[in-house]
Amino acid sequence: MLKSGTIEELKSIVSKGRGLARTNLYYVYLPSLEHHSSYELGVLCTNVTLPARQLTTVQRELGIVKQDVVYGFVNPNVSMTFRVLNDQSVREYFEEWQRLALEKYDDIEGRYESSYPDQYCKKVEIFQLEKGVSYPIYDKQIELGPININFDIDIGSSFDKNYKWTLDRAFPVSITNETFSDASSNEISTITVEFSYHYWESEKLTPKNKNRNAVSGLLGSIASNI
Repeated sequence: MLKSGTIEELKSIVSKGRGLARTNLYYVYLPSLEHHSSYELGVLCTNVTLPARQLTTVQRELGIVKQDVVYGFVNPNVSMTFRVLNDQSVREYFEEWQRLALEKYDDIEGRYESSYPDQYCKKVEIFQLEKGVSYPIYDKQIELGPININFDIDIGSSFDKNYKWTLDRAFPVSITNETFSDASSNEISTITVEFSYHYWESEKLTPKNKNRNAVSGLLGSIASNI
């Protein structure tokens, strides 16, 4: 017989799962390139879509019965949005990555040469984080020269990685337009990057193999200077 759950049952379920997952606790690990380190990009990433899988089907008819039969799957692109710095290092990183796939070899004629996938396909990892000890700075504003940034998250001194999504043979297939406008003097410039990839897999990181990751060092230093 079905029955509605009690508050105590809900608390027990949440406690068993080590708390509710929060959408603002994540880190994106991108590959380092020849002229750019990717560590800061994980902190500048403002949102990311998790990989999905759409099963492809064909309809089979048996008499009057119609049934969808699976014959494959499609992996939609993953998108990530990043805050842009004044030195444009974020945009330069993805432009360099795209040049690995399509290199210009004739400046006069503007000719390009396609590379082999092994030269530009990289591994990208998305981590879900679990909050440890943190500094609550919800909706706190910090001033960096002429820029004011409103943080609406808790920047913590320590986070655990509890789940990981790995994009195999990924590359930035598109970089969206970055728009300048005088409508708001405090708006932060961002770019959105679409990633194509061969396939993805997920992994639950148990307490035995999850570590305090390197994100805590940088985030902790940010929080200590706010």
